[in-house]
Amino acid sequence: MMDRKRQSRRVGPPAGVEISLTPLIDAVLVLLITFMVAMPVMQNSINIELPRGSVNDSPDMAKNPRDAITVYLDKQCRLFLNDRPVKSSGLIDELEKQLRGERDQVVFIKADRSVPCGDLVRIVDDIKYLGGVKYVALATQNE
Repeated sequence: MMDRKRQSRRVGPPAGVEISLTPLIDAVLVLLITFMVAMPVMQNSINIELPRGSVNDSPDMAKNPRDAITVYLDKQCRLFLNDRPVKSSGLIDELEKQLRGERDQVVFIKADRSVPCGDLVRIVDDIKYLGGVKYVALATQNE
């Protein structure tokens, strides 16, 4: 009789119970997609504090704003061409590829206010020598 009582007291998992992994997999996939979308935005952010100006004088934009060529120069004097990092030695080559033989293009330079003036002037001079560049515009932030 004792053996029968011991056997009935054993508690184990009920037969046929399964743990569903579907909600866990769904949550992991949502997090994965969120990070895949957010990472390029976080990596491509260029942190530039433009110098202040009081005149709102914007030159003729490129024919299409998507075709506008913008050179960024951040606090560490790193160069970016339309949000892509470039080396200072390869800036002119990349600009020539971007121009593709077009004439009268405007190149906008957005340089941080802490960038030494000499570095900025050197970049402007390099860009001016390119064929197809109408003029180089320095961007400022309105007061």
